[in-house]
Amino acid sequence: MNARVVVVFPVYNGAATLRESLQSIADQDFEDFRAIILNNCSTDATPQVAQRFCEEDRRFSVVDNEIHLGAEDNFAKAVKIGAGTGEYFCLRAADDLSSPDFLRKLVEALDADKTKLLAACSTKSFNAKGFKLKHPAPDIFDFRANYAKGRVPRNLTFPSEWIYGVFRSRSLDILMARWYELGNPWCFASYVLSEFVIRDLVAYVPGPTFDFREGSGSQQKFGAKRFRDRLSQRLTYTLGCYRLVDKLPPAGLLAKAKFFRMCWNDARRKTRYKLLWIF
Repeated sequence: MNARVVVVFPVYNGAATLRESLQSIADQDFEDFRAIILNNCSTDATPQVAQRFCEEDRRFSVVDNEIHLGAEDNFAKAVKIGAGTGEYFCLRAADDLSSPDFLRKLVEALDADKTKLLAACSTKSFNAKGFKLKHPAPDIFDFRANYAKGRVPRNLTFPSEWIYGVFRSRSLDILMARWYELGNPWCFASYVLSEFVIRDLVAYVPGPTFDFREGSGSQQKFGAKRFRDRLSQRLTYTLGCYRLVDKLPPAGLLAKAKFFRMCWNDARRKTRYKLLWIF
């Protein structure tokens, strides 16, 4: 079945919340989509939940991995499936939701501006106590023009959950070029997305929300534990983002110094690694 948007769910043992997340996509007011559940050799009831939903809604189908993949590899496979199947694609975790206008509004933004490769919105981050809205900082927009004038923000502030936005399929090369550079799943989303933000490739859409469920324990699972590893990842993040200066307009040494400071600050804030008590 051909569709303009392909939504891919890379899932491992997500039976407890998967149906709710699938229903959130089924209830979208944009109908020209196809959804693929990428089952990563789950050992719980995920296959049964997925199959029952597919029987109820023919827009949904299941792809089973032959072997269990690590988180980075499984999400990379999901990206390649999405980019190779539809004009636009997005990823969706098994426990996340979105407002009913999510797909429609983000697709409209990409249709309106062919220069943008990603459409994203605010994140509604919620837990048992309630929710908070996460917005991008205004100073990240028109980054290239501001950089050329020597105006560089101290931090590149945007929700890392933009990785679950709607991508134009030709964004695949950028995504895969940065996907494995950190060598660790922790905070790789922010690292990958930084190029889209710095190169003004994001269409930000106020109004719809991506609803992110907190408490996955990603930092405890994937975050570096040793000082040496934390330092190495901070430096890799900083230098990997700073190399993007080659894709920006010409600017003076002061602008480049500010850009490096922004990359270093961003590496500290995104990884949450404190090397020393003030550093």
